[in-house]
Amino acid sequence: MQHTESDTATVVLESLTEGRIHVSIPKTNYSLDFVDANPAARAGLAGQVGRHIHGVVHARALKMHLATGGGVFIEPVQGHPRSVQGRVLATDMVHNKILAHVVIPMWIAVPAGQAASDFSTGELLNFYVESGASFRAVSVAVANDH
Repeated sequence: MQHTESDTATVVLESLTEGRIHVSIPKTNYSLDFVDANPAARAGLAGQVGRHIHGVVHARALKMHLATGGGVFIEPVQGHPRSVQGRVLATDMVHNKILAHVVIPMWIAVPAGQAASDFSTGELLNFYVESGASFRAVSVAVANDH
């Protein structure tokens, strides 16, 4: 899948451990742990700890709900994402996924019984995600301004 600026998150690489990648989101208190979806890039990332990198986040929703208020968030603020809320940026009807802005862009696999076509761009959604949300590093950021 070709990635664009709209689905790519800019984060700070905090650490790499076997099968896991730990990142922080610049200018926030978020410190998140993901499955490393691109272990082949591990060698290139090892020297980037403390620097900005770009990557794509994927998660699977347990059940999606339209939200009537509040902002975008990921809970908990530290650790594995569990509960998220964000706005629909795009839908992928072929793969039944939604791209949502939930502090960072995140591709969300829509659960069985629901369809990406049920949701429209701009709608605010709230949902729990299954364990195993992943981060696929796609490049090292040019600027290191944190």
